[in-house]
Amino acid sequence: MGDKSNCRGSVAPHHTKMKKKKKQPKKQEGFWTLYNKSQTKEKPMFIEILREICNALPAKYKTRGKHKKALHLNYIIFCVCMRAYCLKSGRRLIGELALCKKMRFINRIPHFNTIFNYLKSPELTFVLQELIQLASLPLKAIERKFASDSSGFSNSILHDRWSVIRQNYSKHHKYFKAHITYGVLTNIVTSCRITEGTRADSPMLAEMIDETAKNFKMEEVSADKAYLSRNNLEKIWEKGALPLIPFKFGITPKKKGFGIWREMYDFFEKNNELFMKKYHLRSNAESGFMMIKSRFGDLTQMRDETGAKNDVLVKVLCHNICVLIQEIFLLGIEFDFAQIFKDSAQD
Repeated sequence: MGDKSNCRGSVAPHHTKMKKKKKQPKKQEGFWTLYNKSQTKEKPMFIEILREICNALPAKYKTRGKHKKALHLNYIIFCVCMRAYCLKSGRRLIGELALCKKMRFINRIPHFNTIFNYLKSPELTFVLQELIQLASLPLKAIERKFASDSSGFSNSILHDRWSVIRQNYSKHHKYFKAHITYGVLTNIVTSCRITEGTRADSPMLAEMIDETAKNFKMEEVSADKAYLSRNNLEKIWEKGALPLIPFKFGITPKKKGFGIWREMYDFFEKNNELFMKKYHLRSNAESGFMMIKSRFGDLTQMRDETGAKNDVLVKVLCHNICVLIQEIFLLGIEFDFAQIFKDSAQD
């Protein structure tokens, strides 16, 4: 009678020992979780990183002219990058800049025509090219393999897409061509040149390789047959990288003073499967152009030649900032652009 029974009629013990649950280790966040975070937090981080880049700009790039109302060049770069990122017209951009002023990212809102006038400045071209390189430096310890390619940008909505007329060389004069070298792991742009649409690809490679080699340790460089030349293979080999450029049909194996030409020819002919497996990384260059065009558009609104080229460079700079934001979450990178600018100036 004194026994206490539970609801099933069994006798309950006087002392019940509860087993402690072991703490489960936290699972590492998956790729899509981290990617989703990078995309949902991108805009405020973009503005913050853009301001950091502009503030770290060397003093020699501060003003455009001697006029007392001339705007600081770092201020102009902030405005043109916001225009490219938000995909807005000059007039509608003013609303975005007003929000940035309210958050104290800027202290002045320029007239929308002022932004376009500065975008036509030849001085801006060199500064944007330098900023594109500097924006890639946080990934210099990660990127070792690179790919080069080119693609066209139009300044008229009536023109066909570059992918449609790429083989129709008679129409290339209507476009501006972006020659870009990418890191194949993150699609960061390490070097960029904008030319007229009729410019050949092969002569542009050596300059981009030189720029990339200043900041990165290169192991491989992939490019399509348009870049095949003895000089390009030799240039890549001099920088300590393996040139992965496939040979055209009927090409002679004669080295003509370039030893790497014969070595790569033998590699291509005798170990074609391995060569093509390594060469396949070149597709990341096409992925890079897809990222730029799908996010920032393949059309420039500038009719002026210098303005159109600068507009494309702004798109590439915005692309690099977005890549950095993504890799902050995916790779856990950290960086300080003030220190990066300081170190690059010393080099």
